[in-house]
Parts: sequence; C-alpha cells; structure tokens
Amino acid sequence: MALHIEMSPEAEAELRKSATRNRVTSAALALLLISLAATVLYFAVKIIVKTVEPSFISFTPPEDNAPPTNKPTTQELSSSSSSPSSDVAPAMIVADAPANVAMAPVEMDSADFGEAADFGIGMGAGGLGEGLGDGGSGLGSSKGGGSALEGTFYDLKQTKSGSPTGILQKAPDAEFKQFEVLHDFMKGGWRESTLAKYWQAPTKLYATNFYLPVCEDRYAPVAYQCDDRVKPARWVAVYRGRVQAPATGKFRFVGTGDDVLAVRFNNKLVLEAGYRLPTRFDKNRPMAFWVSSNSPQRKVYLEEIKSGKDKDHKGYEFITMPETTIWNNEIGGLTAGTVFEVKQGQNYPIEILISEQGGKFGFVLFIQNVTNGASGKNFDLFRTNFAEPDKAELEKLLNGYLNGIGNMQCPAYNKDSMVWKAVP
Repeated sequence: MALHIEMSPEAEAELRKSATRNRVTSAALALLLISLAATVLYFAVKIIVKTVEPSFISFTPPEDNAPPTNKPTTQELSSSSSSPSSDVAPAMIVADAPANVAMAPVEMDSADFGEAADFGIGMGAGGLGEGLGDGGSGLGSSKGGGSALEGTFYDLKQTKSGSPTGILQKAPDAEFKQFEVLHDFMKGGWRESTLAKYWQAPTKLYATNFYLPVCEDRYAPVAYQCDDRVKPARWVAVYRGRVQAPATGKFRFVGTGDDVLAVRFNNKLVLEAGYRLPTRFDKNRPMAFWVSSNSPQRKVYLEEIKSGKDKDHKGYEFITMPETTIWNNEIGGLTAGTVFEVKQGQNYPIEILISEQGGKFGFVLFIQNVTNGASGKNFDLFRTNFAEPDKAELEKLLNGYLNGIGNMQCPAYNKDSMVWKAVP
C-alpha cells in the first residue's frame, strides 16, 4: 500500500513565488554583467588603445621580377654638370608599377685628331656615375663638377700684393730663379705655404683630365681669367684632390709637359717630365735640370736613372709616339714614371703641377696598368669622370693660341679608360 502526500495549496503557491524570484534575480545579474563587460571594452578600445590611421604602402618589384613584355626597352644617356656641393639630399620616388628610365640622348661622334687619336665625348664603360659631373678640357672649367681636381694658378713674377719678385719674364737668370722656387716647393713636400707669397688668380679651375695640345703660353692666364694682371711665362698651376682607385694593382703615370708636368701620388713623386725637371735643380750643376733632347745634360740624366743614382726618377722609361713629333724630337717622347700600388675602392691624395717658362705650352697625362708587366703604348687617359677631350671644344678653346705652332699633336689612348673618381 502506497503512501501519498499532497502539497498544500499554500505551500505550492509559495514555491512558485520563490522560483519566479530566482529567475528574475538571475536575469538581472546577467544584464548587469553584460553592461559591465561592455563598459570595460569601451574604455579599452576608445581610451587605452591608441588609434592607428590606416595607410597604404606601394611596392615596385625589381625589373628582373616584372612581368614579361614584348615591348622593346629604349635606354638613352644624359650628361650634365653637377653641383660641387655634396650636401643635396637624395630624392625618393615611389611608383605603383615598374617603368623604364629615359635619359636624354648623347651623340657618340668622333673626329680624327692629329694622325691617330680619335676624339669625341665618350661615356666610357659603365655609364655616368653618381655625382661625377662633366668637367672641362684644357686647364679645366671654372664650374666645379662633382668629380674634379681643383687648380690654383700662381704668377711667380709678382708677390701676393703685386710687387715684382725679380723673376722677370725675360732675364738672364729668370730661368734659374723660377726653377729654384719649384725645386724648393717639390722637395719641401709640396706645401702650399711655399707658394703663398706669390700672386694667386682669384679664379679656381676644376679639371677632370689633363690633355692640352701644344699652344702658346698666354693661354693659361686667359683660362684662369687673370690675363689683365698676368703676363705670359714664369707661372705654375697646382691641382689637388683625392681619387678613388678603380682597381687593385700596380700602375704608373705616363705623360709629358712643356715645360714641366709633375705628379705626386699618395705623398710620393711618381712622375716628373718635360724640358726641365725642378727636382734636379742644383746650384752646383746649373744645367742639370735641363733635360731636353738637345741638352748635353740629358745623357747624364739618363745614365743617373739607369744606375739608380737619381732616386727621384727611379724606373723611368721614355716612349715615343707617332702623333707627337714635337715632343719626340725635343724631349724624347712621353715619360713613364715610377710604379706604385693601389687597392680598389681606397682613396689616395694626388697633386699635379704644370709650369711654363715662356713660349710653347702643352701637356698630356695618361696612366698605365702594369700589374702583369708593362704593356707598351697601351695607355688610359687619366680622368676623374667619363668625359674625354673633345676636338671641337679644344679647337674653340685654343682659337688664336696656335700661331706658328702648327697642327695640334696629341697621342692616342684607350677609349674605355678607367675612371679615378675624385672624392671629398
């Protein structure tokens, strides 16, 4: 027999009220928690976390990864002078798609110059380098390029204030006094203070190569814009700078000058050439510095080089060129100087001296790679950018300065000559 217990109506009603209260309490608590979570999330997103504005980044794939195209690519070259200042900030360009670079065309025109050398504005191998500029022919340009050596002109005939020095244009002992000054300068470490007492041209010239056909000495004061203050003869120009070696190896400078061309590289005299050599000036041997072909001192000079007695011209060699009849006959052709070594990418100080005592005037400077031995008459034009001497430009520069001299005679060189970039 089963026992059944029934809940009273009052108890059942109370139970229902209790269940309702529990449900209401749970719903209220749930809503409270949801509100609290929403409040916390709001403050975290709006106040604590910093808002970052959306941005778009454009990327241009390299040329090698660009989609193939059947459209031919045209590359054109441009040559323009660059400012001597190196403080210009580089421009940044962002493109949305690969594009070809277009540059203004350059005519590769050449002309026969003398008997063998071809001239024209050539870019050499590798195209124009950054900040190389274009420089000038002859003694240089008054507008400094991005890669050039700076030249200073001194008149040995007058002091800094303009008073006569006694080194007259025409005097029996003027030649000895001029080369005594140059001797002291070159033997004394090429210090600027040695020449500081002489008058300087206010204009500086910037040269990227040294290649000037035989002309008249009065061209130099005109080039330095001081012909109103300086008469021809008894002057000296010194070019200074630093160059970056384009390759590792052994090199030597080859060239000559009328009257003097000298090169000091990495603080050592590596070339001295021409009719007269200042380092050989000796008061006890007054004519020892005169080494032109018709001078009796030339034989002594050659013997002293061969024996090693003349340490300033160790290892020198003389090379005749078919295009330089004047220099062949009068100074034995071109002079190859002392061999020196360099490392690619390393910078070296360089100084180049040019001087004239009066009359005919000209010079040429090459450089030869002798790492694997001398290579005959295979010369590079020594240059600090890709520009080359231009026949039309030189003829224009020397118009009126060739009287009685005849045809311009300049030896040939490699058209793809390396560039010894000038650096600050």
